[in-house]
Amino acid sequence: MEAERSIRDELRNGAAAQAWAGMRDRKIAPSDALLRHMYRGVIGLQAGEFEAGARSMDRAWEIVDDRFTKRLSQGLVSLATSDAALPYYPGRVEWMMIPYYGALHWLARGERAEAGVEARRLASILALEDDEQPSESLRGVMRYVNGVLFEAAGERQDALVAYRNAAALLGELPGDTTLAPQGYGDVVVLVEDGFVARPEPRAIGVYMAGDELVALTTGDEEGRLAMAQVVQRRSWDRNFDRRGSMQAGWLTFEVNWSTIDDIPLRGPLPAVRTNPGEAASVVAALSEDVRADFLRDQPARFSRAVARTALRYAAAKAGDTAMDRAAGKRTDDDDESNGWGSFLLGLGLYATSLTSAVIDQPDLRAWQLLPDRITVARLRLPVGDHHIEVVQGGHVESVGAVSVRDGAVTVLSHRLWRSPAP
Repeated sequence: MEAERSIRDELRNGAAAQAWAGMRDRKIAPSDALLRHMYRGVIGLQAGEFEAGARSMDRAWEIVDDRFTKRLSQGLVSLATSDAALPYYPGRVEWMMIPYYGALHWLARGERAEAGVEARRLASILALEDDEQPSESLRGVMRYVNGVLFEAAGERQDALVAYRNAAALLGELPGDTTLAPQGYGDVVVLVEDGFVARPEPRAIGVYMAGDELVALTTGDEEGRLAMAQVVQRRSWDRNFDRRGSMQAGWLTFEVNWSTIDDIPLRGPLPAVRTNPGEAASVVAALSEDVRADFLRDQPARFSRAVARTALRYAAAKAGDTAMDRAAGKRTDDDDESNGWGSFLLGLGLYATSLTSAVIDQPDLRAWQLLPDRITVARLRLPVGDHHIEVVQGGHVESVGAVSVRDGAVTVLSHRLWRSPAP
């Protein structure tokens, strides 16, 4: 977590080049290849490393596709190690943001065809119909962004389809999505602010009987996960008699796992303006849906943590028994070699338990550089150069000058690192 905090601080302080260089340092960059490329995508946009950032987003897309395919074929994950040691799988919102950032990189380079590829990737995710869909408001805004990206890539018909889908979810769309008349063009500004909600470590006490320990440490993984869910529900049951369970000789464990923090405190919504006026806008709040993605997997995540804790306990108890047996043999038998097998077995079981305890840390991995909100603002302006500003509360930042082209859509992105008081 310290490395992620360091990267966020560098970006806040305008040291994007330093943050980009830090991605070559193994102590700073995420160890997981997918997360490393996702981080590079956000940092590269701020550091002006548009080609390298675009390539990282393209590689991230390939890795996600490969991992999801393997995940479906492998079935249940192993309980023998920490979740943090497994390949990272993004939630639906993080997955959507990969082509989003990829398109922004390509547009910054003027590569319209490549931006169109990213727009089609985003459309393919938005078209999925399953239980993992984000909220209607977020899908509506991302449908609208998808239309903007298609239009900027010169694919007007695909843009119209995306706009219709966005209107079905949002109702009224910001700005005018009809073709600009001669002498006018459109500017769309994507303003990102804040940081998305992030996982946090948590410890919780669990209670189980001896037969439940046996069920958690024997049999197949599916059965162990089912029993872990039983133990999990008891841990959250306020009516459960914890004092009575200890008197009855039940086992008590402390399980380390991860939860997600509350939605961040938010400042006022940013507004985009130019002479002569202010842009129409719509807002996508990412944190709520990122949190929903995380909580969707929380029962299985907690169940695996309970099962692993039980396995470590069983290994430690077996180590106690083996070494006690070895000590007894060395005392009662003149041939001391008879006890060394049990003694070494006990040491091995202890080593397994201790190693497991070290690596079974809460899985806090996430795309922590994502913004909390994205404001999408659209202006129709006369052909020529225009100065664009972003206003948040009493704070004003310049996005710079943009050259409006006849009938074209120009996309700008801007990140507000300052955090005004809510």
